[in-house]
Amino acid sequence: MKKIWLVLILACVFVLSSCGGDDKGATKVEDDNVQEEASDADAAEEPAEPDEKPAEKPEENTTPENFNPENPGYFVEFIIIDVNMANQPQTMATGYFMKAAREDLNPHSFDESTLDTCTFGESVESVPQCASKDDCAPEQDCVLEYDNNGNAYPNSEHCETLGRASLDVGPVMISGFNGGPYQFAYEPGDQAYKLNGTGDGSIPGDMIAYGVDYTISGENMLPDDLDSLSATFTMPPSFVISEPVPQPNEGGGFGDIINVTPGQPLTIKWAGNNGFGYIDVNFVVMKSLMEQVSITCRMVDDGEFTIPAEFTTEMQLSAGDSGNPLGDMLGMMNIITVNRHVEAPITGNGITAGTFSAEQMVLYTLGNNQ
Repeated sequence: MKKIWLVLILACVFVLSSCGGDDKGATKVEDDNVQEEASDADAAEEPAEPDEKPAEKPEENTTPENFNPENPGYFVEFIIIDVNMANQPQTMATGYFMKAAREDLNPHSFDESTLDTCTFGESVESVPQCASKDDCAPEQDCVLEYDNNGNAYPNSEHCETLGRASLDVGPVMISGFNGGPYQFAYEPGDQAYKLNGTGDGSIPGDMIAYGVDYTISGENMLPDDLDSLSATFTMPPSFVISEPVPQPNEGGGFGDIINVTPGQPLTIKWAGNNGFGYIDVNFVVMKSLMEQVSITCRMVDDGEFTIPAEFTTEMQLSAGDSGNPLGDMLGMMNIITVNRHVEAPITGNGITAGTFSAEQMVLYTLGNNQ
C-alpha cells in the first residue's frame, strides 16, 4: 500500500502543496562566488587551510529510532512506469522531493520468505502498526490509508508525518532513455517532476530502452542543505511470457491468452533479470458471477517459476457460451496481471532516503486448455 505511484492505470497525479523558489538558488550561487573571491585574497597573506567538506546528512538520521525531525534532510522518489494493457502501451516517468520523515527510513523491502511463493488473495493481510498517536513519534500521527475512492484499507493504521509538501529543488537529469539524457523539472500544477517540467507525466513509448543502465543525477540543488544525488539501476528486458506461449485473443479483453490446465503445475518462463528485482503475478479467476478467486505469486526475476497444482486447481473457469453476453463478460474478467519491479537507493549530500525505480506491467487474459 506504500506504493503511491501505481494504481492500475496511472492516475499518478500528486496532490501535494507546493514550496520552494528560484530566488534562493540565485543567492546561493552569488554567495559562493563572494566566498571564493575572499578566499583568493586571503591566500596571499595567510597559510592555506584545508577546505571544509560540505555538510552531509546527519548520521543520526540513518535509523527511525535516531531520526532528528529538526534536521531531517530530504526524501526523493522517481519512477519509470511501462504498461502494456490490451497491446496498448503507456509509459510514464515522474518523481518528487520532500523533507524527509521518520517513516521514510522504514525498510521498503519485503519479507524475503515470500519470494517464489504463491498465496490466495491479492496481498499479505495487513497488520496495524499503531492504535493511536501515543504509539507514534512526537511528530507523527496514527492514520489510515485510503484507496482512490476514499475507502479506508482495513488494518492499515500506521504512523505518518502529516503536512509534508512536494518541493522544487531544481532540475535533475536521467540517462538511459533512448535519445537521452533528458531533463526532468518541477511542474507546479501537479507539484511533481516531469519530462521538461511539462505535461501529465507521460513520456513517448519509444524513449524506453531495455537491458541498459538508467542513472538519475543532480548537482548544486537549490536548498543550502541539499547538494547532490545519484542512483543507477539496470532496466530489465521488456517483459513477455515465453512459456506457455501466449495465444491471440480474438475476443478482445485485456491481452493475449495464457492457457492453464487446472490441477496441473504451471511453469512460467520469461527473459529474466539475473535474479535482481522481483515479479508479482496476480490471477483473477471468475468461476461464476458470484465467485471470484485471487491468487498472487511473488517470483525472483530469474526467468522461470512453477505455480503449484494446489493453486492452479482454483483456475477452473466458468464455461460461458460464446455469444452469451454474461459468459463473454466473465471471460474478459479472467485476468493475469504481471508487475515487474526493480529499484536502487538514491544517495547524495542532503539525501536521507530515496528510491529510483521502474515498474513494468503487462496484462494477459487467463484461459483453460481444452
